Amino acid sequence: DIKKVIAYSTMSQLGYMVFAAGATAYGAAIFHLFTHAFFKALLFLGAGAVIHAMHHEQDMRNYGGLYKKLPITYALMWIGSLALMGVPFFAGYYSK
Repeated sequence: DIKKVIAYSTMSQLGYMVFAAGATAYGAAIFHLFTHAFFKALLFLGAGAVIHAMHHEQDMRNYGGLYKKLPITYALMWIGSLALMGVPFFAGYYSK
């Protein structure tokens, strides 16, 4: 299920937020919370568009050829994924 995969990645990010709050770096914790929420929302909206376009198919193994069917959604989900990974010059890099 694509939504479960996206949701489970939040669990690891909660560790960063709790650690920052425990180290009294409340500004860093809030910044990471907001940046993570922003690109996670992008990924969930993209997942919803993919599920809708694939006729409510939830199994990611059947999502071949998304670049041809949904090029804009494909590109935006790449941007959200790069931010989630913490690639330099994306929001996730600065918050991590």
